Amino acid sequence: MPLPSLRRSSVLLAVVAALAFPGLAVACSGPGAREAILHAEQLGLVSWLTTAVLAGGSALIPRMRARGWRTQWPLLLLAVLHPGWWMSARSGDCGQTLILGSAIVTALTLLVAGFLLWRPRTN
Repeated sequence: MPLPSLRRSSVLLAVVAALAFPGLAVACSGPGAREAILHAEQLGLVSWLTTAVLAGGSALIPRMRARGWRTQWPLLLLAVLHPGWWMSARSGDCGQTLILGSAIVTALTLLVAGFLLWRPRTN
């Protein structure tokens, strides 16, 4: 009967994850929850707009240098995948996942844009 041992290990893994990452087990409710959700949604949207401006501005500079648009697809992909415009802050964690995801993608956009501007021209 491997099923009971699988259940025990799954429960053990869930308990360890809840203790290691307490934000996963805490729901968003009570006083201040509405303000926290609104703040997370606004921060996510501002972060996405920042990413879109970074991606658009960085894509224009190499275009003016005749590098071409085909090399700029990572910036477009990051702007499209950014959680600031598609992820909801109402998933139970007061938008902490939205804030963290937005910060990571925006920082990654900065790194990719810097790399694409730094990279030597290749034909």
